[in-house]
Amino acid sequence: MFRSRLDSVSNIHRRWSFTRLNPSSYKISYIISISCGAGIVFIHQGYGGNWHEMNFLRSLLLGIVSLTAANLLDFFALSGSPLNKISKVLHVSAFSNLLWFFTVLIGTAADILLSKNGDSLRYVIEGMSLAIGLRIGIFTSVFGASLRRAIAASIIQPLIFLFAIENSVLFSHSIVVYPVGLGFGLSFIAIGIAWTIVADRAGKPRVDSTFRLLQAFLAAWTENRTDNMERIAESKAHDELLSTYVVKFKAVNCKQVSLVLPQVHPGPFSPIGGSNLPYRLYILFSKKALVLHSVSSHSFNIPSKKELEKYIATLSKQTTLEVGSTCSMPVEVKIGQSSVVGIAFGNVVIAILSMAPKGMEDVPDTVARDIQKYALQLGIKHILIVDSHNAMGDILGACDSNNLIVAAKQCLEKLKHSEQYQFKIGFANSDDIYPKSLAGGDLGQAGLAVVVIEVGEKRYLLGWADSNNMENGLREHIINTLNNRGIKMIEVCTSDTHFTSGKRTRQGYYSLGNISTYSKIGGIFFEISSKSIETAHLSNFELLLTKSKIKVMGKDQFDDYSCALDKSMNITKIFLLMTITTFVSMLILS
Repeated sequence: MFRSRLDSVSNIHRRWSFTRLNPSSYKISYIISISCGAGIVFIHQGYGGNWHEMNFLRSLLLGIVSLTAANLLDFFALSGSPLNKISKVLHVSAFSNLLWFFTVLIGTAADILLSKNGDSLRYVIEGMSLAIGLRIGIFTSVFGASLRRAIAASIIQPLIFLFAIENSVLFSHSIVVYPVGLGFGLSFIAIGIAWTIVADRAGKPRVDSTFRLLQAFLAAWTENRTDNMERIAESKAHDELLSTYVVKFKAVNCKQVSLVLPQVHPGPFSPIGGSNLPYRLYILFSKKALVLHSVSSHSFNIPSKKELEKYIATLSKQTTLEVGSTCSMPVEVKIGQSSVVGIAFGNVVIAILSMAPKGMEDVPDTVARDIQKYALQLGIKHILIVDSHNAMGDILGACDSNNLIVAAKQCLEKLKHSEQYQFKIGFANSDDIYPKSLAGGDLGQAGLAVVVIEVGEKRYLLGWADSNNMENGLREHIINTLNNRGIKMIEVCTSDTHFTSGKRTRQGYYSLGNISTYSKIGGIFFEISSKSIETAHLSNFELLLTKSKIKVMGKDQFDDYSCALDKSMNITKIFLLMTITTFVSMLILS
């Protein structure tokens, strides 16, 4: 069903938008709930010529008090369910009462248009039933209540509110006078119950319970409770042997500076598993490192913190692949929107791929394989391919992928025949200037950093941000800002940290430039670039490799989640159509 793992991840990102439907504050939800309750009272009291100001004020006061009290009763009735919180109860109250209000509003409007003689009570009862059906669905899917408990809890607030605003009417009266309306109301409740049963089983056999998966995700995202989500992710993970390359630069009487390229992908989302992997590696290498993004997909996400610690522990065992003391001048090749910046250290080539300012998702591994194959044909012993991840974009198409490959091949050919020289390395990070003040929002805990490579009496800088991608155009702004001040920045990369994920945005995270201004980021890069130049010392290099056998989430896990989401959505659409059909029939027949 899904052609690649990127398709599944992108589909999950697309479905993420539904988690942003809640009002931003429980206070707003409370206001919506009370306002809708007031609207129901107003229409019910005013339609049919039964308006009496004192009755309205009495019913309004009783309605507001009853809704407020009933929210507390809902909270206590759902006590012990996995995601029960008063803020969530208020959100549910807002949604259900909004639906109830529109049912009464549309019903009475239809009565007027169709010249029916009646009152609004039947629509109050039908709207109440529709609200109960919605509450059942939310209490089971989001809160994690059992179906029986959800049904019992779902009727509390609507019934209390109904008796408060219509205290002269008993349900026996409703059954006698409005049997058709009551029948439609019960149909809405039945649809809600049926949906909870069918939608929860949508992911079978790969996903046992769609609702439990949703609840585990929400617990991690909103409550910082990772146990259930990590347990699910780890149970579906598999062992994989992954490589981590480290290029270490050593200078006399100076701390080592490292370029770290893990095959592990940061993720899946904060605070699960390896979401803050770049910062952990940054700390491991004494805050003198750029943790770059390799050509690796979300299938290489570490599913749990236990496996993350296991991975970190393996990095103490390193194999030396190459040592040397010379490097080439950087080479840049651009074809269309695709660009590749490369630099050779002895027999080690680092190639940085970018699609800025157009942007792209993770570079496909097919691109990396073609480049690696060509490097071997040229006799290049080691090639480290970096996904710069420095502009927002879509999955690469065939044309852009081909352009990247061609640009990389031309870059490798030039580097193969480039003269190499002794070089100096310098390093600086934002902690040197703004300690502990930048992390948060659109930037991870490692902040910003720069490595300067001084070769052939020229200086070339590589910028880095511990962020989940960049806003389009920011990379160009940084490079132009530094170039205008006489500093040559050859590329700016991000770590693709998922520390900044789990936010109420379309992507589910803040990319660099979402919150921080371009001018501020450019200014900080200039400051740390200037400082890095001051620290440059004559250096040697060493290429190290670690092989780590750890659990990763794998392609199938994301396919399973994506498939379950799609099935649940399709089922929801069917039940929504059933609800709309029943609703229209109700307007005509009741």
